[in-house]
Amino acid sequence: MPQPIRIVSYNIRHGTDYRDYPSMDRIVAVLSDLDADVIALQEVDMNLPRSGRQKQAAELARRLNMGYVFGAALRLERGYYGNAMLSRLPILAYNTIPLPDPEENRCLLQVNLNANGYTLGFFATHLGLNHHRRVQHIEQSILPAILDFSGPVILAGDFNATNDQKEILLITQHLTDCFDFNSGVILSTFPSYHPAKRIDYIFVNSLIQVQQSYIIPSDASDHLPVTAEIML
Repeated sequence: MPQPIRIVSYNIRHGTDYRDYPSMDRIVAVLSDLDADVIALQEVDMNLPRSGRQKQAAELARRLNMGYVFGAALRLERGYYGNAMLSRLPILAYNTIPLPDPEENRCLLQVNLNANGYTLGFFATHLGLNHHRRVQHIEQSILPAILDFSGPVILAGDFNATNDQKEILLITQHLTDCFDFNSGVILSTFPSYHPAKRIDYIFVNSLIQVQQSYIIPSDASDHLPVTAEIML
């Protein structure tokens, strides 16, 4: 009988907490405790001086014994910065879709996974601080990519928008917000030390059944991780 698949989305702030202290060990502990099958990560460094030239996606994957894909949003100081996905499920294919932004380039990472015999399209992103560009990226890039995928779909990440803003309302015309099935007491994801708003999400299409969703406390980043348990 198919088992639930546990999904996590977590903005790890390039391995530092909200006080700017290194926190990779705490991030590993949080993710290990969550025991997820697939993890979408935002603000991930690769070979950047500020994080000690770590290849953070590879390091987390090694320590959690998972496969991984890194999607670079921009190049900085001979290194890269972007999104990553860690997975226990077999990775079939992946693609990084650029989301140009004059303030800071973003990207949409698509990873196709083998989930209980189905090809699951997992999309992960981290949108910028400008409302109009967020709407543009959703309308022109993110929704077309998702709607073009014929199987079960997950969209996760840091959207820098609350659930009453146009960005999220555009998405929920097509996908279900897993937070509709919230089973926890924490209702916001940012900032982690005094959560005041929810800007981190996991969405699914109609081919996926959500069993529960929750947010846990942690001081390992300036965001809190979001978790959802799903069935195909």
